[in-house]
Amino acid sequence: MKALFCALFLSLALSTLAVANQPSLPALKAIEIAQADLESRSLNGKVFIYQLTYKKGSILGGKPHWEILWSDNFSAQTEGRKEFGLRITMDGNYKRAVK
Repeated sequence: MKALFCALFLSLALSTLAVANQPSLPALKAIEIAQADLESRSLNGKVFIYQLTYKKGSILGGKPHWEILWSDNFSAQTEGRKEFGLRITMDGNYKRAVK
């Protein structure tokens, strides 16, 4: 009986942790934001969403975000830099990822 209770408690605790770590911004919404950004800059048809990754926060203060990578790098607004994707926070704000 103890073993059954412990197994039940452990499975409940692990499922609660899994739910707690879910992103608050759905993946489809992040894709919509990225696609709207491409369309606003007339890049749709030339550059595509290549990869979508959920990045959990880190112990050192990093916050969870979606990372979207483009199919091709292109010139960023800053001269000499290339944009390769977006970082979208859970509140829907984003920053362009450049190198």
